[in-house]
Amino acid sequence: MIFQISHPASLLGIALALIIGFYAHDVAQVLTARALGDPMPRRAGKLSPRPERHLGPFSVVAFIISGLGWTEPIPMNDRWRARRVQVTLALVAGPLVQAALGLLALLAVRPFITTVVVTLGDRSFVQSATASFPGQMFYAMSATFVGLAILALIPVPPMDGGRILFTWGGQSYGWQHWREEFEQKWGIPIILAILIIPALFPSIPSIVWEIAQPILDGFATLVGLG
Repeated sequence: MIFQISHPASLLGIALALIIGFYAHDVAQVLTARALGDPMPRRAGKLSPRPERHLGPFSVVAFIISGLGWTEPIPMNDRWRARRVQVTLALVAGPLVQAALGLLALLAVRPFITTVVVTLGDRSFVQSATASFPGQMFYAMSATFVGLAILALIPVPPMDGGRILFTWGGQSYGWQHWREEFEQKWGIPIILAILIIPALFPSIPSIVWEIAQPILDGFATLVGLG
């Protein structure tokens, strides 16, 4: 995010998407878990709009440097194997809402698209540009929402994808040991490396954006921007 200071429209879009995306992610998970019979997430205070209820210090560092971050894990009854399906649905609800917000934000770009037809000899080329401030802002919001959704599904705790992986994993001592290792020691350093290294060294491809770009392209086609 610090590299977007010279682009105020993108900076504002990223900041808005992070604020909305973090809160929407947690609300979706809490309400889905509640609907599926798990009251534990609601008791964690995740419905509060206060940032400290949703963000940890490492996520804030990642957000400042890379423009992406994650919310603190919401407590659920994910150790009880009989509720694996319910827990998975609740966890997936967060990234799905973020992806849906990405699609809506991209739809909001449409009124600000300028289409130009360029004729070269006997051929014509159609080019589109989003030069306006709102257009750039909404596009940055869309990309950030999709990036948040992809990040959340990375199969490493404390990400939702990691929690789903270990929820469906075995109950052996070894499997549970590795779950605790990732949750307490290795998970956050891995996620920080995934986010920060590509931000500091642009020649290194970002896993998140390599996956997010085709999804954004698909969304653009879906809303008539492709």
